[in-house]
Amino acid sequence: MGLYAMAQGGDAEALSLLMRRHLPLVHALSRRFSYSEDAFQQGCVGLLAAIRRYREDSGYQFSTYAVPVILGEMKKASARALGWRSQAVLKKARAYQEQEMRQRGRVPGIQEIAAHAGVAPEELALLLEWDKGPVYDETGALLSSLPDPGGDGWLLRFCILDALSRLPDQEGWLIRQRFLLGRSQREVAQALRIPQSSVSRREKRAKMHFRAVWQEAEK
Repeated sequence: MGLYAMAQGGDAEALSLLMRRHLPLVHALSRRFSYSEDAFQQGCVGLLAAIRRYREDSGYQFSTYAVPVILGEMKKASARALGWRSQAVLKKARAYQEQEMRQRGRVPGIQEIAAHAGVAPEELALLLEWDKGPVYDETGALLSSLPDPGGDGWLLRFCILDALSRLPDQEGWLIRQRFLLGRSQREVAQALRIPQSSVSRREKRAKMHFRAVWQEAEK
């Protein structure tokens, strides 16, 4: 009988051993939430749930199964921490989306929704990311974010969004335009109404700051 089955069968020693073994994973994911005590504590709740529900014959490594469960619990803590302004923006954005779907049968773009809500597109994108509610199956896995067991690109995307949120607004916007949306320096220069050479300098500075934020999160 494996450790997970023993823990699920009520073996307190096996449960304690597994919690200690995987606690560094909770610490690492907590840093992606600007390391808050609430996020860490909620992540421990997620780790405990993952240990109790994980099936060793599922075909997934435990970490692959556990990360979305832990993140789902951390997002609950993050949602509770949203200020009244962020909640108001999300409410306005959702109402506008529903209105456009109901009246015109279309899904408005992020820039259009952001303009209606009165915030920058990048700010709204991050708020919507945090606001996605977790959807569990009967085993406790997050159906909405269960990763491909062959890769962790989904987690990399989450970490990139978190690192971008730590940059100054203009730098975060520039990185998104250039490397997430694939716009050229010329297109960005036209949008900002500045010379392309200025975009090049700003991009170099933004990448340097992004690299520093990323390396700090990896420590």
